Amino acid sequence: MNQTLLRTDEMLSDMMEHLTLGSGKNLRAMLLLVASIDSDGLVSTDAVVAAASVEILHLATLVHDDIIDDAKTRRGQHSIQSRFGKKEAVICGDYLFCIALSMIAEISAQYPEKLKEFTKAMTKICLGELRQFKHNADVDLSIHNYLKIIAGKTSALFSLAMYSGAIINGGSDKDARFMGRIGFNMGMAFQILDDCADYQSDMEVTQKCVKHDLADEVITLPLILVLLKKPELKDRMREQKLSAEEINDIITEVIKIGGVTMAVDVAKRYYLKAKKMIDTIPDQNKQFLITEILEKIWKGAH
Repeated sequence: MNQTLLRTDEMLSDMMEHLTLGSGKNLRAMLLLVASIDSDGLVSTDAVVAAASVEILHLATLVHDDIIDDAKTRRGQHSIQSRFGKKEAVICGDYLFCIALSMIAEISAQYPEKLKEFTKAMTKICLGELRQFKHNADVDLSIHNYLKIIAGKTSALFSLAMYSGAIINGGSDKDARFMGRIGFNMGMAFQILDDCADYQSDMEVTQKCVKHDLADEVITLPLILVLLKKPELKDRMREQKLSAEEINDIITEVIKIGGVTMAVDVAKRYYLKAKKMIDTIPDQNKQFLITEILEKIWKGAH
C-alpha cells in the first residue's frame, strides 16, 4: 500500500508521504488476504491488489473524518487537515478514493461482482458517516441507530474485505456472503470496543485522544447505555457545549455506572457470533488465521 501511495503525482507527494508515517493495524487487508488463501496456502497477486485498495479506501475515510471532526492528530501524527489544510485534505481524501477504485478496476474484469460490492460498501460508509454527523450531540440517540451508524461506517469495510477475499479465492457467492457476515460481526465488535477505549485508555496506549468523541459531540454506546439508566444526565448535556471539566465528570459517571462494561458485553455478542461462524469454516488453516485476527481485536481492547 505504501508503495502505491508514494508513486503519486508530485503535487500530492508530501501528503502521501505523510500518510505512510502513521501505520495502522491493517486489519481489513489482513482479513481479505486470509479469506483469499487457496488450498495450497497461497495468496494471489489479485488479492494483494484488492487488500491494498481496501486499506487505501479506509485511509480516505479517515482523512475525511478528520476534516469533519477537526482532528489535530491521527495515529500519533498530525492529521492531513492540520498539517496541510482542510481544502488540501478534501482533495487528498478524494484522490485516495480514486486510487482505490483504480486499483480495484484493474482486477474487476475477472470478478465482475467485486466492483459492485466495492461501490456498495463505499455508499454504506458514506451513509454511516452522515448518520453519525446527523446525530452529533443527540442525547436521544437509540442503541438501534448507533448500531446502524457503525454498521455503515466500520463494519461495511470489514465485510467487504472478507467477501472480496472469498470471491478472489474462487468461492461461490453463498460462501463469500457467509465470509462477509463474519467480517461484519468482527467490525461491529471492533468499533464498539474502539468506542469503549475512548473512556478507558490514554493516548499513548491507543493513539486516540482520550475524551475525543465527547469533545466532538459524538455519542457512542457506553454513554447511550448510561443515559438509559440515568436520563437526568440528558438535560445537563442539552444545555450547552460541554466544557473540559464537564466532559471529565461525564466520563467518570459513565465508568462509575458501568457504561463501558455494558458496552463491552454488547461487543462480546458480536465477537461470539463471529467466533461461532469461524468455527464452521472447513479450511482449518484459514479458520485458525481468522480466529487469530478476531482474538487480536478482542484482546487488544482489554
